[in-house]
Order: sequence, then structure tokens, then C-alpha cells
Amino acid sequence: MATTALSRVFQIPSEVIEHALTLCHPRDVASFSQTCREARRIVYGNLDQYLWRQLFLLFPFDDPRQTPSLFQENGQFNWRKELHRRMEAQLIACRTSSTLEDLLTAIESFVSVVRSAAPVTWGYERVSSPNLLWVVEVLQSTNMLRSPLLLSQEGNQSLARLRAYLALTLDEYDDDDIEGKERLKSIRTRSRCQVYDLRNYHQDNNWGPFNVTRGEVDWTHVESIINVVSMNLSDRPHDWPDTRPRYGLEATRAYSAPGTAALATGDWAGIEGHWRRYVCFMDYRDLFAFNFGNRGRGQQDGSYFDTPNFEEAARLIELKLTLVDAQAMPEVYILDRFPDSPYEHYPTLYFTGSSWGIQGNEATVVGSVAMSESGVVRWRFASIANSHIQWSSEGVQIGGIASAFGVIGTWTGIHHDHGDPVGPFWLYKVEDDHPIYMRALMNN
Repeated sequence: MATTALSRVFQIPSEVIEHALTLCHPRDVASFSQTCREARRIVYGNLDQYLWRQLFLLFPFDDPRQTPSLFQENGQFNWRKELHRRMEAQLIACRTSSTLEDLLTAIESFVSVVRSAAPVTWGYERVSSPNLLWVVEVLQSTNMLRSPLLLSQEGNQSLARLRAYLALTLDEYDDDDIEGKERLKSIRTRSRCQVYDLRNYHQDNNWGPFNVTRGEVDWTHVESIINVVSMNLSDRPHDWPDTRPRYGLEATRAYSAPGTAALATGDWAGIEGHWRRYVCFMDYRDLFAFNFGNRGRGQQDGSYFDTPNFEEAARLIELKLTLVDAQAMPEVYILDRFPDSPYEHYPTLYFTGSSWGIQGNEATVVGSVAMSESGVVRWRFASIANSHIQWSSEGVQIGGIASAFGVIGTWTGIHHDHGDPVGPFWLYKVEDDHPIYMRALMNN
């Protein structure tokens, strides 16, 4: 009877069967392909991949053809292979018996899905990315990132990158959640140890969050910076409450920063406009004691942050940036320049501008932005006051070009002398009419 019913199905034109299959879940389509040779031919035999393209887009996922080709692994998108990869990642996340190898494979898939989210387009700024909605739904429903198997993988770059993109959005807890509080406390201690350890800053990694051997982004360091700054801001709910960076997966989308969905010609990175920057730092005596005063208990002991007198500062800085020609960079700017970009559409850009900090003090900011070979946007800039260059900063754009998430990095003394202070920063673009605090002090 089953064979007869199945044979009747194939009396229908294969194009109609194929269209009907587009309305099914990919797993059901895979099951149908196993019923007989003709079913397998319909599912896997068409070279144009029409069925798998429709299954992919109707799932739904973002159309990868809307993502700049620079960030695709190859010019020909394999719809079936990618959809299978994502369904496998979801199955791994749902299973309680997944191996560590399986979990890490799934994490790489989730990172890839986030990176391939469609850019924000003008007029559709409030339309969410299906890619990102799917990743959040899977991770929230399965709690995969809290698997005990991942506790030993703190140095894994893909895991740290995914956590950096999420920015603790999946680690929120209720007031009576003791376990959640302890987990965040542990994350904060580990992150502070990474960020304020002076051994992590030297010429080989440009005094920033970069890998020494390959020069690529060190995502464990970036994740730690995000954790430190975001938790410091959480401790200060009444300080500049309407001036907070956007974070989470939607903020990683290309051109999600204010006013960048329709960028001016030449400003591919969305540099020009108004920005806000949070910088954090330890009292220099605490920084020195943490790095050099704990040798009896083991250098850089995280318990130092539990001492009653320890305090970490957070400061808001307001900026306005303008593009300039490379030849217009002031002579006082002594930072190394980025190599020429290998990408025609993403040339290295240079900028200057003004910044206003505590008590309305004004300084000049000078720097550059470049597209790295790995598709990560890098920022390098310096602060100049009274014609003297003082501080240098190295950062990376989190997510796509001109993302609302902004730039995460570290600042330190321009000459990088032994014992120079160091700290994290978070730089992000705002609307032109965004509330001002620091510049307002100049008028009082």
C-alpha cells in the first residue's frame, strides 16, 4: 500500500513535488529523500539547488547574496551544504550527549551565521536579521554555552568570539539567582585579570587585543574588555543613563550604527559624525600592586579585586570625527600607519577630530581605520593635548562594517614605557542630536 501511494506521488510533475517540499522542514526533506531512488533524485539531483535555496531562505535565514562577497568563504554559495551545517549545529546544541568536538564545531557554525547576517539597509533599520534571531533562539533554548565541557575552553577563539558578540546578553540573572551572580562574578574576575595584566601588552601585539604569533584578533582579550566595561557601566546606572552602547547580536550587523545605512561616498567605515567612548582604569597604585605586588601568592592574583578598597573608574568621553587625507595627518602623530588595504573598496581611512572628557577638557583625536585581511575592521588613534601626543589606542570593530556595537580596544601611554597605565575602552557612534554631558560642562 505504501509503495502504491508513493508511486502515485511521482505521477505529479517533479517541479510540483519540489515546490511542495520547499514548505517542509529541511529534516523532513532529508527523510523524504531516503524513501526511494526517485525521491533522492528530486532532492539532491538538481544542480541549480533551487530546492535547497528555497528551504534556506524560507527557514528563514538571511540571503547570503546580500552580504559583501569579501566575507563569504567563496563566490559560489552552497545552499544545501550550509543549511545542513546549520541544522547539524542546532542538533548538537539540543543534544545533552554532544561531545566537546561537536560543541566546538557548532560554535564555529554559529559564529559564521552571525558574520553572514545581512547588512542593515536604509528604510529597514528596525527589521531584525533572521540569522541572528535563529542563533539567539537556539542558544537561549538549549543553554549550550553553559555546558561543563566548555569550561576547559576559555582560550578557544571561536567560543570567545561568540561570547563577545553576545556581550553577556545570555548571562542575565534574577535577584534570587545565586548561581547566576557567582557566575558573573567569576567572569568579571577572569576578565579583569586579562585586561589589567601588563604582560598582555607589548610591541609584538601592538599593545592591543591581538594574537602575538599571527597578528590576528585575540577574541579572549576582546571578550574580557567587553565584560569589564559593560559590568562597570552596570554598576553605575545613574551615570549618563541615556548614553549607553548597543550590544548583542543585532548590534553586530554591518551599517547598524546611526546614520550609516546610507553612507557618504568614501566613508565606508562610517567614521564621520558623533561618537561616545567609555574608558576604564584602575588607580595606578592598584595597577602596580596587582601586577608587581602579589609575587608571594602568585602574580596577578584575581583575589586582589575582592579587597574592600579596590575601585575601578569609568569615564565618558564625547567625540566628533572628520575624514582627512593621509597627507593632512599632523606631524605629531607618530603611531605606525596601517599597510595599504588589499581591498579596492575598503582603502585605509584617516581622521581627526575633537574629544571632550571630564570637566569638559578638550583634546584632539587623530587616527586611521583599516580593513584587515581577515575581514575585521581595525582602529588606531591617539589623543593630543597642548600639542603633545599622550595616549594611543588600538581597537577592533565588533561585527560588520559600521556596526552599532562599535569598537572595542585598549589604551595606553604613547611611548609604552615600562609601567605605563593601560585600560579598556568602548567606542560607538551616536546620533547627531544625542545627549551631551562633557561638552555641556564647557558652557557652565
